[in-house]
Amino acid sequence: MSKIVVFGSHKGGVGKSTLLVSILVYLMRKGKKCAVLEGDDQNSIKDWLAERREQDIVPDVEYFECYTDIAERARKLATRFDFVLLDTPGRKSAEFRKALTCADYLLTFIEPGAQVEINTLSQMVNDVKTAQASLNPTMHPWIVLNRCSTDPRDQDATELRQMLNDDPDWLPVTRQRIHARKAYKQAYNSGRGVHEYQDNNGNKGRGEIEMLLQEINLI
Repeated sequence: MSKIVVFGSHKGGVGKSTLLVSILVYLMRKGKKCAVLEGDDQNSIKDWLAERREQDIVPDVEYFECYTDIAERARKLATRFDFVLLDTPGRKSAEFRKALTCADYLLTFIEPGAQVEINTLSQMVNDVKTAQASLNPTMHPWIVLNRCSTDPRDQDATELRQMLNDDPDWLPVTRQRIHARKAYKQAYNSGRGVHEYQDNNGNKGRGEIEMLLQEINLI
């Protein structure tokens, strides 16, 4: 059964596009037929894809854009693909609210310790819960802690996850977190996903992506 996965946030610069492309590449490497539907007019995914195509990296990506009838377009693509990854603007937007009406999964990202991101989270959660209550009760929304410190002594991520999960008014937070690793950014900048990027540090980002998708039952 096909799945529509929405990537969204009310705040830009949270690493949404960087993680979308790494998840996309992993799913394609698993043999899944995937499409990207761009609903963010900043076109970050389009820029990534241009770099990928310039370097002749395979497989190519099925890429589409839509800024109006987003839900209808996503559902049509879902009849042809195993996964539709829907990118929305990093701000409070009509595109984000439209995407919520068709999402099977929502992934939103927050950096522990970034107070501005935490402050905008409540507005986004309100949009999500409104959509769940009236339009899409089967949506599975998740908050993913991104750019977490790799220092085991740093407790910001642990404390934030506990605070959010202890309050039912928030959305669930995944146990698997994404750490601040150069591999994610360097892979993105070279038109690759983290599974295609070779480094000298064992590329721990690959395992983080795989464990995240397993935890939320996306694969």
